[in-house]
Amino acid sequence: MTDAFPSLETDRLLLRIWSLDDFEPYAAFVADDEANKFRGGAVSRDVAWSNFEALAGQWMLRGYGTFAVEELETGLLAGWAGLWHPARLEEPELCWSIFPAFAGQGYAAEAAGAALVWWTQIEDQPAPFSMTHPDNKASQRVAEKLGALRGEDFVFDGRPSFFYRHQIAGREEMVH
Repeated sequence: MTDAFPSLETDRLLLRIWSLDDFEPYAAFVADDEANKFRGGAVSRDVAWSNFEALAGQWMLRGYGTFAVEELETGLLAGWAGLWHPARLEEPELCWSIFPAFAGQGYAAEAAGAALVWWTQIEDQPAPFSMTHPDNKASQRVAEKLGALRGEDFVFDGRPSFFYRHQIAGREEMVH
């Protein structure tokens, strides 16, 4: 079944479709209040399962989604990156989240950058946006490192958000 979905490899990371083995590390991460402070805090195991199913299921429904990010050296799940597109968003968001044990190594920019390149190779796809919490300086640095331009701030799920529009070479995209 996973042969129909892409996988991407960077020097240090494998971006691949989600598997059931990814649930436990995913659930442990989203249960950590501090690690999720910019996303509204920790969630229960039941909510984690529903969110996990949505991450995996988006591939089937939309043909794109977030990749599980695996560290090549260890084979461990390090986080996720890719296109998140729930029904409440009009367009996909390029997102990334790296588990604390893997933070500070540039994995977020490496993984999100690989996902962005993959996305730009799909004909006629819009340049994605990213949103960050105003206090999430690390995520803002990743967006800027990827060449995204800051747009108009907004509120998402009751939380203030900075808006960034990514750029696709050869296309002029509007910053919103």
